[in-house]
Amino acid sequence: MSTYGYSTTKSSKTSDGLQLYWLLLGLVTLFLFWASFRVALFNGQDQAFEQSIYISILWSSLISILTIILIEKNSKCIQITLSSIIVFLLPLSYLISLISSASQYLAINMLLITLMCALFFITSQVLSQHTTVNKLYTYVITTIAYIIVFFGLFHWLGNGPLITTLVKWLGSPTISSGAYKDAVMVDSNGARLTSVFQYANTYAAYLMAFLFVAAFLIGKSRSWWSKFIHGFMLVPIILSIFLTLSRGGLVLLPVVFVLLLVFLKPYRQLMWILHLAVSGIVTIFILNPVTDLGLQLQSAFSVSQSLTGWLYILIGSAVSGGISLALEKWVSPALEKATDNLSNKKWGNFLIPVGGIVLGALLLFVLVGTSAKNILPENIQTRLENINFEQHSVLERLTFYKDAMKVVKDYPIIGAGGGAWSALYEQYQNNPYTSRQAHNFYLQYLIETGILGFVIFAAFLIYIFVQYIRGYIKVNEEKRSEHFVYFIIAASILIHSILDFNMSYAYIGVLVFICLGGMTASIESEPTKFKMKPKTLRTVYSASIGVISAVLVIVSGLFISATNSFVTAQELEGVTNNYNELVAPLDKSLKIRSHHPEYVIKKASLLNVVYRQSQNEEFYQEAERILQNALVREPSNKGLLMSLNSLYTTKKLDQDIFNVYDTNKYRFPWDIEWYEQYMHIGIQAAYNAKDKEARIKYVDAVLASLDHINKGVEHLNTLPEGQLQGKTFEVTPNVALRAGQAYYMSGQTQDAHDIIKSRLQEDLNDTTNVEMMTWYLAAVEKLGLKDEDHFNKLAAVDENAKANIDSIVTMNLE
Repeated sequence: MSTYGYSTTKSSKTSDGLQLYWLLLGLVTLFLFWASFRVALFNGQDQAFEQSIYISILWSSLISILTIILIEKNSKCIQITLSSIIVFLLPLSYLISLISSASQYLAINMLLITLMCALFFITSQVLSQHTTVNKLYTYVITTIAYIIVFFGLFHWLGNGPLITTLVKWLGSPTISSGAYKDAVMVDSNGARLTSVFQYANTYAAYLMAFLFVAAFLIGKSRSWWSKFIHGFMLVPIILSIFLTLSRGGLVLLPVVFVLLLVFLKPYRQLMWILHLAVSGIVTIFILNPVTDLGLQLQSAFSVSQSLTGWLYILIGSAVSGGISLALEKWVSPALEKATDNLSNKKWGNFLIPVGGIVLGALLLFVLVGTSAKNILPENIQTRLENINFEQHSVLERLTFYKDAMKVVKDYPIIGAGGGAWSALYEQYQNNPYTSRQAHNFYLQYLIETGILGFVIFAAFLIYIFVQYIRGYIKVNEEKRSEHFVYFIIAASILIHSILDFNMSYAYIGVLVFICLGGMTASIESEPTKFKMKPKTLRTVYSASIGVISAVLVIVSGLFISATNSFVTAQELEGVTNNYNELVAPLDKSLKIRSHHPEYVIKKASLLNVVYRQSQNEEFYQEAERILQNALVREPSNKGLLMSLNSLYTTKKLDQDIFNVYDTNKYRFPWDIEWYEQYMHIGIQAAYNAKDKEARIKYVDAVLASLDHINKGVEHLNTLPEGQLQGKTFEVTPNVALRAGQAYYMSGQTQDAHDIIKSRLQEDLNDTTNVEMMTWYLAAVEKLGLKDEDHFNKLAAVDENAKANIDSIVTMNLE
């Protein structure tokens, strides 16, 4: 590994070397700033999020090329380390998982993202080995975080359109009504602050990391104004954490806090506690008015209310910053002297953190279990009161984790490829929830890369953290502080990722790998010895990264072109009906990514429309061909399957439609709409069956579906009381109608009568309800019963009611 000496060699301070360092740092700074305002590069696993990710991959490739040049120019002071080689095993594991990928499209995207993270890891190693550059590097990362904090608060206090005008040049695709979309997101819990992330829990994880960074930098900074700035930022960060309403963030914050305290001297531990206690108290004083003002400003903007909110925040932050400055000047030296003996004891660093655990537990009890909670805003009180193992988000996450292990069982060794959870979760889910993320980064990684990939990743993390901690223990206080910011950020986000999908934001993933790279630069040990000569190794290594970068430049450039063409096709759809104009950009996209689900669905839809208009068989065959080819690589993509059935519906190919539903029903066991359509087409096929044997086959499939639904409903009744079932899954009127028809056609008239009657709807303006009433009355007549009331209602809306009933009664069932 690298040593501290790398950053102080003369060769690293040559004019050319420094210019390259500054250029590289400048490019990384621009990237991090740009990426944060592109929804933090969220890998949302659909076309809407792709362009930003592909641009970032292109950017990372260019940055890595400059990194290679810098490595070559400073070959004497920048060495090839073991971790800089191991890191490429991570994308290699994603490449291997392509063999069994559940979705090739999602798997390729994840491979590219992992390569980007690996390249930033290398770049960060290089930058953080230079003492001066490393210092600026940490300030860049921290400054961007502070900007994001204020960006969120601007939206909370109704100034979203104003602050968004300053970042429009970044080309954010999420600007709505002049403001950054969902910077304050409203869900069932109320308004939640999300800033650039559009997801409160990930924002809480990010805030937690930089809360501790700010606390650390107060002590590390030498100038009074720097100490004041970091102390000033504690209040906005703590305030923002509260406004996210993230229970996971509040639960894990003390865990991370105690862990980090262990790495500090006792006096510095006490200073952290004092700084956070002061800023926490100040935040509590302003929390109610700022929360109430923000909630009001979400509905209607008021200049006076917004200014009032800002006065609370700025004055509170200034008070906190001023007190932190005073504590550092007068209290810190006294505490350092008073705890000098404790610092020299091996167990000295553990005494205060253990006490912190007790105090943290006591504080949580006071805020949750006593009347002291009344000092908090009502929405925050409610969230704190619901912190327990019986509330729905905990139970749902446990369900996700159990379902994730089912996937792992079927794809144990090399995994199911990137994006596998999104592609497969409906097949394995315990109940009909909707979640394209497993809410646990490590389980999601295990699903995607299997045991092989997960072991490599775990070994990579363990190696870096163990080596970092060993080096940290050996060196003096000054050297410890040079790279501790990286440790704080990486540890905070990786710990929080146990409960959420923070790493699904490529920006967060890049940030974590930047910090892991920064940590390796602080590891004090002998450089790793390789069998290959250093010069040869460097040449091979640089050439390898160069090839990877060149490939990524080409691939990302092509993918950007494909997304741009697809967006053009979408825009043209509302402008022209000319097929040739609409299909030209689509064909360009498909030429680059012929199996991209959204591209294929759009093209197939156009071909289907043209076929219906022209009856030209070539259009139909082309649509079927591209859909079938895409399904080979995306077998679980519901959109492709439904598009194929839409195509078959054009020709009324009931048998083919039935086969699609029947063959893929195991993929969507909790999709009631799937089963409604499956049962519907089963009945249609039974009507048109040429013989009794064929009819029985379809009728049995419909009744088997009913049995599946009934068993599912029984299972849902066993869910814990606090767990939400998710989407509707029950015997709907549509299901009852098709099951009743199947019963009737199999000679079970009483069963047909009973199930249809149980779901009869009085609104006869709906054609399905009319059909239900008709079949119900046919069953009534077949059983020798009468229901004049319902017959009169049906006759009032359907003049052919009697004839339709009679046709069912006299149906030949032999």
